[in-house]
Amino acid sequence: MNCSLKLKPLVSCISLVLAAGSSSIVYAEELAVLDQASVEAQQYQGYAEYSPASGSKTDLPWLKVPQSVSVVTKAEMEDKGALRLVDALDGIAGVNNTLGEGSRDQFVIRGFDALNDTYRDGMRDDGNLQSFRSLANVERVEVVKGPAGALYGRGSAGGLINIVTKRADGRDITTLTAAAGSDSRLSGQVDVGRQLSDNVNGRVNVEFRDGDSYVDHVDYQDYFIAPTVRIAAGDQHVIDLDLEYQHQEVMPYRGVPSKGGKPVDVAVDTYYGGANDYQESDSIRLAVSHQMTINDQLLWVNRAAWNQIELEQKGTRQGKMTGDQVSQTANNFGYDPRTTSTLQSEITWQTEQNQLLAGADYNVIDIDLLLAKDTSLSPQDIHNPVTRPTPNPGFDPFRQNKTETLGAYLQDVFTYKKVSVLGGLRYDSMKLKQRKQGAELETMDDNKLSYRAGLVYQLTDEFSAYTSLGRSWQLPYAGTYINPKLAELFRTDLQEVGVKAFMLDDRLMLNAALFQIDQEQPRTDTNGDVVDKDEFRHKGIELEARGQITEVWNISAGYSYLDAEDKETGDKPNDVSDHLFSLWTTYYLTPEFKFGGGVKYVGDRYAGNNEGTKLDAYTKADLMAAYQWQQHKVQLNLDNVFDEKYALGATGGGSGLNQVGYGAPFEVMLSYQYSL
Repeated sequence: MNCSLKLKPLVSCISLVLAAGSSSIVYAEELAVLDQASVEAQQYQGYAEYSPASGSKTDLPWLKVPQSVSVVTKAEMEDKGALRLVDALDGIAGVNNTLGEGSRDQFVIRGFDALNDTYRDGMRDDGNLQSFRSLANVERVEVVKGPAGALYGRGSAGGLINIVTKRADGRDITTLTAAAGSDSRLSGQVDVGRQLSDNVNGRVNVEFRDGDSYVDHVDYQDYFIAPTVRIAAGDQHVIDLDLEYQHQEVMPYRGVPSKGGKPVDVAVDTYYGGANDYQESDSIRLAVSHQMTINDQLLWVNRAAWNQIELEQKGTRQGKMTGDQVSQTANNFGYDPRTTSTLQSEITWQTEQNQLLAGADYNVIDIDLLLAKDTSLSPQDIHNPVTRPTPNPGFDPFRQNKTETLGAYLQDVFTYKKVSVLGGLRYDSMKLKQRKQGAELETMDDNKLSYRAGLVYQLTDEFSAYTSLGRSWQLPYAGTYINPKLAELFRTDLQEVGVKAFMLDDRLMLNAALFQIDQEQPRTDTNGDVVDKDEFRHKGIELEARGQITEVWNISAGYSYLDAEDKETGDKPNDVSDHLFSLWTTYYLTPEFKFGGGVKYVGDRYAGNNEGTKLDAYTKADLMAAYQWQQHKVQLNLDNVFDEKYALGATGGGSGLNQVGYGAPFEVMLSYQYSL
């Protein structure tokens, strides 16, 4: 009986969005753009991306990459009305968003937290991990599933997210966008690109966002600017210069407490925080890329990036429950500043049957952390919290951390007839330093070898099957903190088999993967000796389809089943569901009018450790319609059209029990775009 009730909304929503494909009117819209996703030009058609580069860091065809890689194109992001990274990735198979303390992007990939595993144009994007990233200058987003240490070094066991930015490719571009929606939300974007001279192109993206939210007292305001210049020095050299600046103000949202193993049943707009809570940040990023075409076989790419963020947050958190009362503390932290510097060099040698990639990178993260001692507050009534100013403990120097990694890697792909063999090795040297205020210097260092091996059999020109295995390493706390009881790196092993296919004249990408990820987390004593270990196994299946069913009908759909557990206790990790399903589709009813919608189903999850609080399954549906007349486009997006009440996710760990965030109710967004 319960199963039937849960499935009815899902079936209704699927029927609703598939109705977009019922007409037979034909309209073709094709767009070819020249862009640099790592090092190579890419081509788009609808929701399908012909050659995502993140899985191999080269132009190796997608069918020959022995790993699951998903792509969200600019067209799909625009149709969804996406303004934040969390909007863009909503619906990727195996990927789910979580609360992120209501002040940052945070995702779970294949059941593992991926907070510290976002990249920008192939390089670590650590600077903005405590903020909501802008999509204003984003061309597409690629998600590599499973550990990818053989290419990227230390990182999440679940995968990584690579943001590919817009480039000054010589096209004359003028796009102005304005949007307004529920909760006083306003946004504006400007995208202008020009050829400045015979060998110099320029482009700039600007964005402003302001609004309240569905939660009382929670609001935001930010602005973003990103100029970029491309210089073509002859036929051999291409240089890209990038600058990004973002100012962001947002009220942290720590969700609601739980009682009796369930989130407290209060209205979704209920706020437990302090009236004077805030988060304010300023970030700047500078990057340069030099691509040198030595000859028809050799390509050499060098990149450098520097990012710095200054951030302050004053937040109010829920603690332990006593009857109908929840304890609270006021907490302050900040970066003064947090700086990330990266150097990277890669050379690719391409012959008829062989592709060799050799690379090296150097990454340094410097953190000056400000922190205030938790200030205890009087408890709140969980059913009727009172919004009040809470004490501001101020900011005091707390600790300095430095994480320094140097890596060298080699990848070779040999193809003979229908068989491709991939092998990759990476050696990393990692050094960490930490000095707490008034304490002695603490250090941690290690050297690790990561690998990946894969075999691909191309049954036809459009269909391939693959198998792969690999090993990666993860620094505890992503290297931003030294804990003497976690002084060894976490080891992650991947086994995966899958099939990939292009269908309908390469308009539709299909992918299916069966995988198992094992992670071992050693625990150490104060001398650094291993005394115990925690072991986790995540195994599952992913199915995905992205692209065009017809020239007028786009679709992206994904399903994943995940069995994730602590091998000793059998408990699920925080915020991980067995089932994720998504379907998004759009259809051109006429050459000017497009409509569509999507549905997302998230299965039961648990918040906190030891399955302490259950988060029920939910189904959410969205709709959109757009009308374009010459240079003008008007679009309407309706989110959560059935006004489903659901738990978005939890902060994580033990604190997640009483910091569960509710998702947004029914919302409306109307946008206007002018393009030349």
